[in-house]
Amino acid sequence: MKAIVERADFTDAISSVTAVLPVRSTQPILANVLLSASGNNLTAVGTDKEQSLYVSIPAEVPVPGSFAVPAKKLGDILREMDNGDVEIILDENHLSIIQGKRKIRLPGVPADEFPQTDLLKSPQKPFQIEPDILLELMNLTAYAISTEITRMNLSGLLWQIFPNEMRMVATDGHKLALVKKKMETAFSSPVELLIPERAVTKLMGILSKVHGETISVTTGDGSIQFEMDSYRFQSKLITEKFPDYERVLPTENDAIMIADTQELTQAVKLMSVISSAITNLVKFSFSKGSLELFASDLDAGTEGSSAIGVDYEGEPFSIGFSSKMLLDVLRHIPSEQVRFAMKDATIACLVTPMPQPEEYEYTTVIMPLRLNEYNS
Repeated sequence: MKAIVERADFTDAISSVTAVLPVRSTQPILANVLLSASGNNLTAVGTDKEQSLYVSIPAEVPVPGSFAVPAKKLGDILREMDNGDVEIILDENHLSIIQGKRKIRLPGVPADEFPQTDLLKSPQKPFQIEPDILLELMNLTAYAISTEITRMNLSGLLWQIFPNEMRMVATDGHKLALVKKKMETAFSSPVELLIPERAVTKLMGILSKVHGETISVTTGDGSIQFEMDSYRFQSKLITEKFPDYERVLPTENDAIMIADTQELTQAVKLMSVISSAITNLVKFSFSKGSLELFASDLDAGTEGSSAIGVDYEGEPFSIGFSSKMLLDVLRHIPSEQVRFAMKDATIACLVTPMPQPEEYEYTTVIMPLRLNEYNS
C-alpha cells in the first residue's frame, strides 16, 4: 500500500474514527484503525463491534492496499506534523508515515486479521432525509435517554417512521421527550428503530458537520446505516421492546400554568444551587397568578426561595421536581413561554412549548418528587 493524503484531512478522519473505538476492551485489536487505499480515496475504519465508522478522504494511490495501525498513536503523530501532504507506505508489516525529512514507522495488523466492520445485515432499500431535520429531532429528545445499563429497552432513542409522520421519543422512566413531525416518508407501513445512546451521540456529532448534505439511511436486520458526505456510520439496534410511551402521557391534567421560559429557567437554576445535591428537590407552590419556588439543603444548612408571576387560575397546591431533570426539559423548550399541565403532587406533569412550533409538535413529561422533607 502506498498513498499520499493531506495531513489535515487525515488527522480529522483519524480523530472521528477514534471516537467510535472502545475506551477499554479485552480485545486490543479494537484499538486499531483500518486504513484502506484504493481509487482516489483513503478510507479509515474503526469499530467496537456495535458501531462502525468509515471516513473517506481524497488521496493519490499509486499502490492500493489495507493495513491496521494503533489509532491513538497515529492521531498523536499526525497532530505533531505540519500541514501539507503526508505519504504512507506499507512495508514488512509496518506503516511508514513520511513528511519531508520526517519518517515514522508504526507496527500494525494485516487487514485480514482485523475484525469484521460491516454491521449492516440484510439491507433494505435506503431512504433520504435532510441532516438538519434528523439532528433537530435528536437534539430535542436524546437528553432523555436512560443511562442505566440495566434498563436496555430505555437505553436508546426510539425512531418511529409512519407514512405521513416521523417521531422520536426517549425516556429514562423519570422524564420523557417526544417530538412528532408531519412529513411524507418512503414507508407504507410503520417502522420502529431503537438506536443505542452511544450511537446517537456519535451520529449527532457527525450530523453537526454535514449541513446541507442529504443523508441516505439504510435499515437492516437489527442494524442501521447512515451515509453522508465522506462518512458512513453503522450501528446495531437494540432488540428489546421500547415501552408503550403513549400510555404514560397524562390526558386528564387540568391544573394549567403558563410561565416565561427564561424567567422560570433562571429561578430553577438559582434553586438548584441551594437544593440538596442528592435529591435536587425544588418545591413549586402555586397560587393565583404566582409561583413560588423553594429549596433547601439540611446538610449544608442552606435554604432559599424565589417567586415569579405566572398565568395560573387553579386552586393553590404544591408539587416537587428534581431541578436537574426540570432544567434538562426547560433547556429544550423552543418557545418564549412554557405550559405545565398538572393533576396533583403525584401525577406526571406534561410540559410543552407555548405555542407549539409550526415545524413539529413537542411534548415532554416529568415525574414529580415527593415533598416529604418539606412542610407542604
